[in-house]
Amino acid sequence: MELYTSYKNAVKYVNPSLEADFVIGLAMFLSAIFLVYAGFFIDLVFGGLLAVLTFDIALGYPLFIRSKRIAEIEDTLPDVLSNMSTSLRAGATVESALKEVAEAGYGPISMDLRTMLREINEGKTFEEAFIEFGKRTESRIVQRSINVIVSAKRTGGGLVEALSSIADDMRQNLRIQKERRAKTMVQVLFIIIAANFVAPFIFGLVAGIMLFLGSISSNASPALFGTLIFYFKGYLIVSALFSSLAASLIREGNATKTVIYAPLLLLVSYVIFIAVHYFAGIFFAV
Repeated sequence: MELYTSYKNAVKYVNPSLEADFVIGLAMFLSAIFLVYAGFFIDLVFGGLLAVLTFDIALGYPLFIRSKRIAEIEDTLPDVLSNMSTSLRAGATVESALKEVAEAGYGPISMDLRTMLREINEGKTFEEAFIEFGKRTESRIVQRSINVIVSAKRTGGGLVEALSSIADDMRQNLRIQKERRAKTMVQVLFIIIAANFVAPFIFGLVAGIMLFLGSISSNASPALFGTLIFYFKGYLIVSALFSSLAASLIREGNATKTVIYAPLLLLVSYVIFIAVHYFAGIFFAV
């Protein structure tokens, strides 16, 4: 239920006139068309992978835009908190400090800040408006940081010090995340290229040679060749799934991005295998 609510919010963010149920229904309809058409005229496995990829893109695009927005908010929030801290330290009120950062052009977060300022002007306390702001961002990092700031203010701690301290902590955490992604880029690329480009090419080449040898040998067993090619395809599917999982865990630190990576890598692996298999058979037969 929480995931569906999050998806509805993501769809509304992309296009306020769209409904999540309509997008899901359209994705299922297009996937069925690709499955039937490609499966009947080209290849059943290819049609299935294309259908899964279509469904994944249709559902994943709003979530991708949402995650991109959350990432931008997390990147800019430390600067917003530092700006507010500086303004408050200079003698400004909370409202004037919020107005200053809302008009400073901090990207997607500026709209939420203007909403927060309007709520304060309508009678909400700073703590209530700040907590609502955190919920709207849908970022756990932002919500945890806001809860610490609100708790510090309620227990008598200085708001200026809390804003400045949280901003420094968020910058440090974001820097660690960016460093991890930069350091693991080579490993992720190696895994993806080896599992989803090199392996399908080699297997497709071997399958093409087997097809050629089977065509010139009187003792060849078509059933054996079919079984080996079936195992090749099975290995490529498993390899693509595990490479997607590894890339998600190494680069993102969680397995949820596997849902985004896997369909595309599965389709790429299968297309490379089938293409090399086909052209290798023609090449060796010439």
